[in-house]
Amino acid sequence: MSYTVLARKYRSRTFDEVVGQNHIAQTLKKAIETDRIAHAYLFTGTRGTGKTSMARILAKALNCEKYDKPTATPCLECNSCVAIARGEDMDVIEIDAASNTQVDKTREVILDHAQYRPARSRFKVYIIDEVHMLSKASFNALLKTLEEPPEHVKFILATTEAEKILPTIISRCQRYDFRNIPTREIAGHLKEILKKEKIKADDEALMLIAKAGAGSMRDALSLLDRLLSVGEKQLTVEIIEQFLGLPRSQAIFDLAQRIGEGKVGEVLKLADKLICEGLSPDTLINSLSDHLRNLLVVRTCGNDSELIEVAGLSAGELEKQAAKFDAVVLTQDITILEDVRRQLRQTQAGRALLDATLVRLALAEQFISIGELLGQVESGAAASSGGAGQKKKFEQVGGENSEFRSQNSEEKPLTLALSPEYRGEGKEEEHPGRDVETAVAVEEDEGDDLPQPGRAWTGPTLAEAMKGGPVMVAAPAEVVARENSNVELVDANDLSALWGKLMELLKNENRPSLASIVEQGELVGVDEYQATIRYSADRQTFFNLMGRNGKKELVGEAISRLIGRAVGVKLELDAKTSAKAEAATERLPQRAVAARAVQQQVEMPVQQTAARPTAEQMTEAQKRPLVKALMEKFDASIVRISEE
Repeated sequence: MSYTVLARKYRSRTFDEVVGQNHIAQTLKKAIETDRIAHAYLFTGTRGTGKTSMARILAKALNCEKYDKPTATPCLECNSCVAIARGEDMDVIEIDAASNTQVDKTREVILDHAQYRPARSRFKVYIIDEVHMLSKASFNALLKTLEEPPEHVKFILATTEAEKILPTIISRCQRYDFRNIPTREIAGHLKEILKKEKIKADDEALMLIAKAGAGSMRDALSLLDRLLSVGEKQLTVEIIEQFLGLPRSQAIFDLAQRIGEGKVGEVLKLADKLICEGLSPDTLINSLSDHLRNLLVVRTCGNDSELIEVAGLSAGELEKQAAKFDAVVLTQDITILEDVRRQLRQTQAGRALLDATLVRLALAEQFISIGELLGQVESGAAASSGGAGQKKKFEQVGGENSEFRSQNSEEKPLTLALSPEYRGEGKEEEHPGRDVETAVAVEEDEGDDLPQPGRAWTGPTLAEAMKGGPVMVAAPAEVVARENSNVELVDANDLSALWGKLMELLKNENRPSLASIVEQGELVGVDEYQATIRYSADRQTFFNLMGRNGKKELVGEAISRLIGRAVGVKLELDAKTSAKAEAATERLPQRAVAARAVQQQVEMPVQQTAARPTAEQMTEAQKRPLVKALMEKFDASIVRISEE
């Protein structure tokens, strides 16, 4: 007797034997029991998920000779059940749509014979596999019969690409979507088969086979067939890895360990060793992605989660390694690996791309998240003591012995020098003594007292912190010292002297960028509560910069120290444009005019759709440390305050 492959030998025979599709099996059973059997069914799903097997089981249930009517539990022993299982029943016609795409074939095989009653069974069942391969003319010819077939005809359509089927066909069928079978269910089914075949296998080895099946039971059984043909009496993880050409689980574990520690040299050496052993870059990236995915699951769901699919490693090792990684880092690394995997198919320098990616994972910087930003605000550590954002990696317990060190980098102020024509001033300057290079478009981070990124946030969420009202944070030591320093008082009525002392104070306190923005305006008055700084219309850019990131508060603090009493700052924009400014605007290059038009278009929707907050609301909101930190970090401004 010839050998029968496992996929055919152990094909599901009843609804209860179907693996991974219990939702469909139970629905069909209830439909048969309640006598609500449709005339056409559409089974769709990826390969090897049980579509054809389910179609044959349904045909057995409809035509089982042991019962007088359709049954949910066919006997499997009558002539009809046996013939259907073998694919030899004359009343159950299985058609390969790929071989009968032409409309003439459809008419000949289906339409011309559907009118005749079955030879011995209750129903004539047409099982059309890969139905999406039919031509449009064939679908149209099938429409009428599919919508109103004879009472003795049932259609079961199966496909892997339901999107290619005409909507008019789909609307005439009951559709059932077959899902990919979970890895653990495939492994359990393989274990039962090996038990019947009297072959031993490690549970971890079965998990590897099931995982290689990628949700397809037939693929997993075909792979198991290949392994059994080797003649091994017991299947182990080492045999599976060698047979499938997979890297050893411990090797991938060590590679992830070195990536986390930032040891670039050892990462490249391990990768080179795996490549020299015959592993392709694509396979290495897939294996590393799977491992990082398991770490992400352990990190977020715990080591007892059913989502973990790993073999050859203990749960304790995975949990220990996952605890060293941050979930944000893992998601970023997996995304990078997936992008590189796609690029490998289109490049001739696959090895170079692989090495560059591994170095990038070991040294990549992490974007600052909101949680980390809140952690920075809460900690109050000096920003200069941290790095430029090295991502969180293996920080060993015990800071003195930590192998991981952040890379210190000195952040220099980012300035943008504007030429006179882009400042809208033409060749003539209103202030001849002013240095054009001091016009600053982006202000540097001045003493934000933020630590290096990568610290886990353990405090309240942003929503909770905002609802809790202003958070009282102790002022940094340098601010307290500055406030207690002796500053020569200036008469508030002497605006010229006060303006000069203000510029001098800001520059002496290492705020040259703020001073360059302030001096574009003019101090026009100081009353009991506030100082008024006016900007001409051609200085609107600096007027807008002054209203952002707490600059008004800093200037108000400086003025208060100079005059000896607390005052706020009021900004005014002169609506009248001087003739010189108008002439300069006319001389603006086309790019500058377009840029100004875009800026106005961006600002107009905000002005039209939402009322600006009052000065009191703005001041109160900017007192909140969290709001202030977010505004400074993202260069944001308050446009609306909601009471929600």
